[in-house]
Amino acid sequence: MARVAVRTDDFQLAYRLIKKLRQSKIKYIQLEYDKPLPSDIIFWFGTHKEVQQSSDKKGIPCDIDLVNATVQKNINLLLAGENVKLLSFGIDTGPRPGLAWFADGKLIDSLQLEDIDSVVSEINQIIYYISPKSSIIRIGRGPKTLSNRIVNNCLGQGFNVELVDEKNTSLGSRHDHVSSAKNIGLKSGIRIFNQLKVIPTKGEVREIQRISRLASHGRSTIPSNLARSVATGRLSLTEAINLHSQ
Repeated sequence: MARVAVRTDDFQLAYRLIKKLRQSKIKYIQLEYDKPLPSDIIFWFGTHKEVQQSSDKKGIPCDIDLVNATVQKNINLLLAGENVKLLSFGIDTGPRPGLAWFADGKLIDSLQLEDIDSVVSEINQIIYYISPKSSIIRIGRGPKTLSNRIVNNCLGQGFNVELVDEKNTSLGSRHDHVSSAKNIGLKSGIRIFNQLKVIPTKGEVREIQRISRLASHGRSTIPSNLARSVATGRLSLTEAINLHSQ
């Protein structure tokens, strides 16, 4: 039985909503706006005008540019339910971290982020949506510079943080960060209370220099001091390249 409906006459909005729901593996049906709503529908998406005209409390207004955020918010609420006691997160450390979250041990969703500095904002948003009584952030003990940065960012937000041994969490490809994040989120780790030192290795500095050369299309390579600032999170790669070019 379907639980969510796309109920709009806006073709573009419907297309984007369906795409997001399919990606999230949520059961849905598509209805024309003037069609009656089946009794098993928990909520439905439409334009602001359609929801306002319907006076239906199950209607959720959605802007076409905010489809992902709107759907994600309500999927979290749908799958997690009310009165979540513990919301736990698993993070697979890497330049593009995997993130998974569980409500009282039940997997809610997972995704791969584009950079480590977006981890905290994503977690904050999910906690805001679900409003659990407590939360725990479990971070895989991966590359030390990256995992320590994520730990420090999370501690800076007042989160409860555990460092988890990543051994045996990568069951598939070593690049499958999302699957690893799911496994990390279910493993207890060592509780971390204080900020950790972030000291990039020579290899990490050289790798950032290599990436800077690629990013600048071979025009320049940032010096090691700027590469270290990128590795520790004090500068973005773009900022470092711009500083070097001045």
